[in-house]
Amino acid sequence: MRKERKEALMYAFPPVPDTIMEQMKGRGAANFCVFLTRGQELFVRCYHRYRNGEIAERQRYVFAKDGCVRYRYDHWCDTWKIASKFTEPRFILPGVYAHYHDNSYCILNANAYKESDMKYCPINEHMRYPMQFMRLYIRHPNIEYLFKAGYGHLVHYEEYDDLYRLSEHTYVDAVVNLKSNNLLRMLNLNRTEFKLLHNKEELYKEYIKYRKCFPKYKFQELIALSTAYGERGISDLQQHANHTGLSPLRISRYLIDNEIDYTHYSDYLDQCRALGYNLHDTAISLPHDFHVIHERLSALIKAQETELLLSMFKKHYVERLCYEYSDGDLIVLQPKSIDEIAQEGSVLSHCVGGYAERHAKWQTTIMFLRKSEEPDKPYYTMEIDSTGKIRQCYGYKNNRANNPKPPEIKTFEKHYEQYLQEVIHGKRNHSAARQSA
Repeated sequence: MRKERKEALMYAFPPVPDTIMEQMKGRGAANFCVFLTRGQELFVRCYHRYRNGEIAERQRYVFAKDGCVRYRYDHWCDTWKIASKFTEPRFILPGVYAHYHDNSYCILNANAYKESDMKYCPINEHMRYPMQFMRLYIRHPNIEYLFKAGYGHLVHYEEYDDLYRLSEHTYVDAVVNLKSNNLLRMLNLNRTEFKLLHNKEELYKEYIKYRKCFPKYKFQELIALSTAYGERGISDLQQHANHTGLSPLRISRYLIDNEIDYTHYSDYLDQCRALGYNLHDTAISLPHDFHVIHERLSALIKAQETELLLSMFKKHYVERLCYEYSDGDLIVLQPKSIDEIAQEGSVLSHCVGGYAERHAKWQTTIMFLRKSEEPDKPYYTMEIDSTGKIRQCYGYKNNRANNPKPPEIKTFEKHYEQYLQEVIHGKRNHSAARQSA
């Protein structure tokens, strides 16, 4: 739309009928967009109602065959101006909090667009960003065919931050050829494919992707792949075929017939590989009762992992005996079980329980600092790294509950760390591990 025409339309807006003005009256803040026509142009006037009932006009739009324009009200100059950006209506005056204002609105006199150049625009009052959508329609009126054929989901709506202001964007998926006015060419489908996708339009994007990857597959076979693996599962499908030696089509039909999610099937195959099962045996790769077998393997692997973790814990328990220490009224002991670490965290209200597995694998070391007269009562918990440095030493709620760490604990930490350095560097006899220097 030329600038001269935009300027000429600025003051050509028809008045809002009294009946519609009555609909906007009331109490409480609210926003309204009123559709009006004069000739072939669709005019939109946007109003904000304040909590006290006062009504103020904030934005204006014109939509026509040759383009669209947005006008903003300049509060300081008391005049209307052509807006530099085309956005959804902004109903609050510019200011610090404008970014957070609720700009949702209700459309009044919505059917007026049917008497304008926008009469074939597939708009409805529940559509997100109607102004942006009508702008898109003016640029690409052939999107009408997409909505009529059930492919409206290929039009996307998004919101983004533009220099601390929320902006909206409406666009058509790149898979659509907008240069054509023929629906089949727009979708890159032949008549047979189009009929096949009837009532399955949501599979369109997946179908196009699988058709490109499996050019020798028939239409129905591609639908099966699309149904089983969706748009994002194509790499998983190829991996499953490689692991099992089965065709992608056979796997897909198996998943569909047994109502199996492909991500669960991925997990199942990983379990079989971890257990050393032969995936080229269809009794294993395509079990009759998938969900039961999957649960059994999950339980088996969990048991094996638990057994391995306990074995590592026991082994490292003996190796950590040299880390135990006593000095006066305080002693350092190591956990006797994995559960004991979780109990320590529960009693002292800190997160040491999450370190249990790492402790068992000796990726870190957890030690308990106790009072000599109360060796079984949690007091302080230590984390020691592989170099013998104390990374953490905290008591109840990490000493953030008005219980600062007392000086004697800090002194003890220095002595204990010095002891650890002597043990790690072989300067102390490990048989005397539990006694101070």
